[in-house]
Amino acid sequence: MYQKYLVLATIVSTYILIVWGAYLTAGDWGAACGVGSASDWPACNGTFAIPFNNYGAMVEYIHRTLSVVTTVLLVITTFAVWRMKPRPTVPFVSLAVSLLLLIIQILLGAVVVNTNLNAIITAAHLANATALFGLMVVAGVKIFGSEERKLMSQARAP
Repeated sequence: MYQKYLVLATIVSTYILIVWGAYLTAGDWGAACGVGSASDWPACNGTFAIPFNNYGAMVEYIHRTLSVVTTVLLVITTFAVWRMKPRPTVPFVSLAVSLLLLIIQILLGAVVVNTNLNAIITAAHLANATALFGLMVVAGVKIFGSEERKLMSQARAP
């Protein structure tokens, strides 16, 4: 059952993304790729090249790259869990709602950058990320728990 490892990878990726976002915010590098319409979001200062010569821009660029990796993982994971037979309801619904929150998260991220790092929108961005992460953890707990129950029932069978 490879799906449980996809769920775990998605949870870990999301956690790293949130921690990196906190590092980005704490270092006040959120505008290092430009602010407002000059930010050229999702690019960084008008390019997708890694900005090695600007540490703050590189931190922000890594955050954007981690966002793409996490998005791809979440989409693949949700699809893989959806295809499971029988489909585990709670993990699938948790991941599907996570996808919806991810769309909101991406939009909030763009708004954060394009509103000169408005504190209220930045806080909403973090709150949404926390909810998204929580739903993924629910999916992980349920999918790993169902595997454990399956193994235990097989061990008890005569």
